[in-house]
Amino acid sequence: MVKLMQPEEEGESGFTLRACLISILLTVFLLVTSSYIALKLGALPWPIIFSVIVSGALLQLVSRVSRKTNRHEMNVAQAGGTIGGLLASGVVFTIPGILYLQSKGVSVSMPGVLTLAAVCVTAGVLGVLLSVPVRRVFVDEERLPYPSGTAGAGVIKAEAHLGRDTFYVALALSITGMFVLLREMFFPAGWSLSVMPEIGLALALYPMPMAIGIGYILGHKASVNSWFFGSFLGWLVLIPLLAAFYGVAPGAGSAMMQNAGMGMVIGAGIGFFLSYVVPRAKSIFMPLFRWKGMPWYTKITPVFSVAAFIVLSLVGVHPFASLIAVLGVWIMVSVAGMMTGETDIDPLEQFGIIIGLIALGAFAAFGMSLDYLSAFLIVCFVSIASAVAGDIGHDYKSAKLIGTKAKDIIKVDMIAVVVAGLLAPFVLGMIVASYGKDFFTPAMPAPQAQMVAGSIFGFAHPWVFMAGFLLAFVWVVLENLSKKRAPVIPMVFGIGLFLGVTLGLLLAIGGIIRYLTDRKKSGIFAAGIVLAAGIMGGEGIAGFSSKAMLVAGVPDIFSNGLLFGVFAIILIMAMLLWRRGNAVKR
Repeated sequence: MVKLMQPEEEGESGFTLRACLISILLTVFLLVTSSYIALKLGALPWPIIFSVIVSGALLQLVSRVSRKTNRHEMNVAQAGGTIGGLLASGVVFTIPGILYLQSKGVSVSMPGVLTLAAVCVTAGVLGVLLSVPVRRVFVDEERLPYPSGTAGAGVIKAEAHLGRDTFYVALALSITGMFVLLREMFFPAGWSLSVMPEIGLALALYPMPMAIGIGYILGHKASVNSWFFGSFLGWLVLIPLLAAFYGVAPGAGSAMMQNAGMGMVIGAGIGFFLSYVVPRAKSIFMPLFRWKGMPWYTKITPVFSVAAFIVLSLVGVHPFASLIAVLGVWIMVSVAGMMTGETDIDPLEQFGIIIGLIALGAFAAFGMSLDYLSAFLIVCFVSIASAVAGDIGHDYKSAKLIGTKAKDIIKVDMIAVVVAGLLAPFVLGMIVASYGKDFFTPAMPAPQAQMVAGSIFGFAHPWVFMAGFLLAFVWVVLENLSKKRAPVIPMVFGIGLFLGVTLGLLLAIGGIIRYLTDRKKSGIFAAGIVLAAGIMGGEGIAGFSSKAMLVAGVPDIFSNGLLFGVFAIILIMAMLLWRRGNAVKR
């Protein structure tokens, strides 16, 4: 007898006013820091562990003057808190691509604050609604691992009181923050090692602790086998070979590797959709059109989809393109849910690029033209909705393992996406003001935005793009048909091919550490995740705060000294609390 899927209403409730307030506080914080991290690194791991620790600590403090908290309330608070990171990635991975085109002489304007806010809020709400069918298939039926959600559940279970995990986060955050401030003062560009520059054989070393933390979270298959291998093969093998034997200039070779990487990522996404999602479309989406006995959050999904079409049309996107965007979201959320559940990676901007290219191609087929701003808004809309629908799977996984009512996750995330969506344009504007001259340089590379801009405007080497596309497409289709997985993930391999070896090397260090610790003692996985989350939080806070103070007119020496002192105080407090806790135990 087949067991029925667990409905969203089952489980223990954790939805409270204080959980909502803490989630709003966290979502704003992560919106700001994640925007910086995403532009600096080109990747943004799901910040569930960081949100778990902070929300748990805040609820414990509040509990001293009010009723005692529990794991379900912590789960709800952290779920809403992480939404800020998703909105951040959806915006900064896409919209800064307009600045890239402007730097190349293309006439295109940045969207207004109200326009971008309307797109962000609408996409976020639609993403939450479409996460429900994704949850039922990939969390309940397929039982995908959602690694960060599983780790988050383990941390929540252990967070009955302020203990070891809180200390680990504070320790990693403070030490990393101090290191980043020193790095920005004394060696902001890192170091370059040119072995044979005439054939492009060079290596840039940039000490970025959060990249090592990301590599640990992803594990060795994604970070070493796929990401690093792609970057190593492309930038330390293929580019020098093309220069040495075919006379291809290193700059042109780099562009070819980036085009091939783009093709692989997009080809892997389309291949997955056709070979996995299409055969399961009925089971994924049909429940949304049943009214009898269904909850409000499934009934309003088709209605809100129509509302999203209207909003996009009102902000200036052609109605035909708006229709393609909304239908594209319905398609891409399932791809995002599967990718996130299996790999802990949600290449959201790639889903947006796919739908953006479809819209551009459809307009060209009918002899029409779609303006660049509309194309960017479509990519941003699809990216945000895909990010939210896919990555909420971590929260659903945590809720399922703990026994928290999934309906509470839906409600708090609805509130959080509205708050984050309204604030996201202002955060982006602040970063642009801070890093105007540094965009698309090693100081602030914004690689995903470059990828989006290149996809919309065209590729320097289209045949290389198509070769990467076909390779990954066939690869993914064969994997899904044979139900066997290669030791290399094609989409992640493509990301490494695009971003280069500097980042790939740091990720590989984290992945190797994870591999060695898992082999020796698998029980320290959760502690490692907590440390990695603290490292990423420390670099994000230090990097963004120092630049924000610079924009406010505070001199570098004073701002960095002040922030260094703050991190030092956090470190001292963490050490004192740790010693006090050990003394109480004895």
